[in-house]
Amino acid sequence: MTTGTELTYKQTLDTAIKNSFDLKMSELDIGISNAQLKAVRADWYPSLSMQFNTEYNKDLMNGRGTYAYAGNTMITPYTQFRDMLYMTISYNLFDFGIQGKKVHIAKQEIAQKQINYNLQLRDLKLKILELYSKVEQHNNAINTKSEILSLYKNMFSNKERMYKAGMNDKLSVMDEAVKIAKTQNDIENSKLELKNALEDLSYYTKNDYEISNLYVHSVNFEPETEPNIVEVSSKNVIETEINKTDYNFSFDSYLSDETKYYDIEIDKKKSELSILKRQLLPSFRFYTGYSLYGQNPNNYYSSLQDIGQRSFVVGVSSQYVFFDGFKNRANREKTKLEIEKLQVEKNKKLSELENKYKKSYKAYEAYREELGINRQLLSTIKEKLDDVGKLRANKLADENQLLSAKADLLNQEYELEQNIINITSKIEEMKIMSGADL
Repeated sequence: MTTGTELTYKQTLDTAIKNSFDLKMSELDIGISNAQLKAVRADWYPSLSMQFNTEYNKDLMNGRGTYAYAGNTMITPYTQFRDMLYMTISYNLFDFGIQGKKVHIAKQEIAQKQINYNLQLRDLKLKILELYSKVEQHNNAINTKSEILSLYKNMFSNKERMYKAGMNDKLSVMDEAVKIAKTQNDIENSKLELKNALEDLSYYTKNDYEISNLYVHSVNFEPETEPNIVEVSSKNVIETEINKTDYNFSFDSYLSDETKYYDIEIDKKKSELSILKRQLLPSFRFYTGYSLYGQNPNNYYSSLQDIGQRSFVVGVSSQYVFFDGFKNRANREKTKLEIEKLQVEKNKKLSELENKYKKSYKAYEAYREELGINRQLLSTIKEKLDDVGKLRANKLADENQLLSAKADLLNQEYELEQNIINITSKIEEMKIMSGADL
């Protein structure tokens, strides 16, 4: 029994999603934004702080000095140990909604990161679909061409015997040799392309693949069970059944994730502009402080025991910037231009999306019609192959004629199967782009 590896599109895609570095980083970005939101929200709460100072002051004037002040620093004329404990509470009373706008921006950051995750997931699906379709086509090429090569070798052997018996010319034998060489070259090229495609696929799935005994299911294949090892026949039959469900491929670029992403970015910039405008207004902050103080000229521990209540303060502070060198004005001008630029970028992106979708949808409609025709042709060719097999079994025609007819039919079958693989992939791509695959 020959065994090999079975590949299904959905299993491959699931593995790629689980191992995607980009998706993992996007999940971490969402977590970072959630933590940032908590940090921004913290400014809504009052802040409580405590400060403790312990020091030794040495008078160098031998008692002749006096109290002196230099800025916020007080110089005392005493030699003593001093200790102070100071507790403060401050709270933002009113800032004209600046803090609320900051929280809003942080929330929008989270929504934007979630949309970015969805966009990266869609790009990953499209990439895996592209690579999987290549693997399927190259693997099918190897299997079909190998079968055709076997027919050409039999024809070459028959014609060579006929040539030696004087019943055939040398040119006819050489024609078969050329066909064999060309088919062998096609097989080797397909093997190289398959190796490259599997290597690219391995980067996303973190699985190792071998081209020998590889069984690749169609993109739309849905197994009842998912075994890892299966028996591989000499011919990898392409499964061409397309689900006849009519998917809703309606598309509105203004409802796309790209639109939501740009709308959020524009909204964030508008909030930043609002913050800049409100910074021109005064802000009010409440504060209160409670201090304990102790001192002793000779003993440190005595100064600690002397600590007691000394002061309590309550107040409201307000800050208003009269002139900042037109910095706020320049920042507002810059933010307005950034909003206009984002709007232009959004319109450009939506135009590109609509154009891409229209072309994809027109191709999809053509693919559905072409798929039906190709499936009928493939069915007819398979019937002809069966008829050729019956003729050969009954020896009702020359063997080389039958082998040649079978080789021609296999080539036609190969071309149709490759086309069906491509069509199936394009239909799946349409589902991914429209969100119908969810």
